[in-house]
Amino acid sequence: MPVKSERYFEDFASFGKKIWFNAASEGPLALNAKREVEEAVEWKSKPYELTLTRFALVPTELKKSIARLIGVDEKDVILGNSASYGLHILANGLSWQKGDEILVMQNDFPVNILPWLGLQKSGVVVRQIKVKSKVLALEELLANITAKTKLFCISHVHTFTGYVLDIEKFGEICKDKGIIFVVNVSQSAGTMPIDISKILADAVVCAGYKWLCGPYATGFFWMKPVLRESLDYNQAYWTVFCSEKDLVGEDALTLAEIKTSRKYDVFGTANFFNFKPFKAAIDYWLNLGLERVRAYHDRLIDKIINDLDKTEFSLISPKKGRRRSSLLVFSYKDKAKNKVIHRRLIEEGIYTALWKGNLRVSPHVYNTLEEVDRFIEILNSLI
Repeated sequence: MPVKSERYFEDFASFGKKIWFNAASEGPLALNAKREVEEAVEWKSKPYELTLTRFALVPTELKKSIARLIGVDEKDVILGNSASYGLHILANGLSWQKGDEILVMQNDFPVNILPWLGLQKSGVVVRQIKVKSKVLALEELLANITAKTKLFCISHVHTFTGYVLDIEKFGEICKDKGIIFVVNVSQSAGTMPIDISKILADAVVCAGYKWLCGPYATGFFWMKPVLRESLDYNQAYWTVFCSEKDLVGEDALTLAEIKTSRKYDVFGTANFFNFKPFKAAIDYWLNLGLERVRAYHDRLIDKIINDLDKTEFSLISPKKGRRRSSLLVFSYKDKAKNKVIHRRLIEEGIYTALWKGNLRVSPHVYNTLEEVDRFIEILNSLI
């Protein structure tokens, strides 16, 4: 019988005979988070349960958990509803001059590209770097930096290949060149330890519903205080900007000068249905230990790679090493048939992803080695 440390699936609802190998698209709520949703529904069912203390504690306690997750000060955490949320604050809040350049990687996930494109009508140049191999190399970034380069945005883990990018080195380059460095950790948070101080990022965005297994419409944003204080962004939420005097008085309101992280929180921070379970989800990973999570992922990925029929399938992700993530991308020798294989796997109750014509599996701790066996057996039977 497997030891308790390998029975993580007991912390999640039963999937029956179905296998969810698609955490990179959406992670299921753990049972501890599900209980938080149920309590939030109870509060809303009885509004007198929505006390002022709970109104304040839900967002502040969530920020504490996020701060522990990525190793930052909780006072600098901004609550969002997606990874896109923080990128738009930067795109719309930074001071741009005609000719300023933004660098992104061509074929990165659209979230990291689209927010910047709208700036082109103001004369900002968005350069999508076409890479020679699968992901951006250090020398390719260096070759594209000019005196006009103001910002560089990229994913920590590439959605379409599963490669871990060398963001520590990217951070060093950007710091040396005086470039704002923005990292999307949506495909790494919840799979490995993340320490922002080692990445040298100026800003970090993350979706909460993937590997972190939070609800939809959750995410967070962090940026260095010096960057935050440089923004000129019109956002004023009454719980942040109104004092007690404002709320009880009848005088004309004035807009205070506030540059704390709270200014940029998504509106409706007492989002009980989403933020209560999101905190529980993050706490689950913190309590389990992300080194432990990564080690378990490695066992699952190793087994898939070892058992995959190399005469029929080719790996797109790295086979091993520090560039390999918890996303494994591969293709049948006849790439045109991947779509059929993907559909047939779903018919067998095995859920993977199909991106850019390739197959992608992203198992998490609720998956087992036995499920990998079943997946490989069915995959082989389809070819």
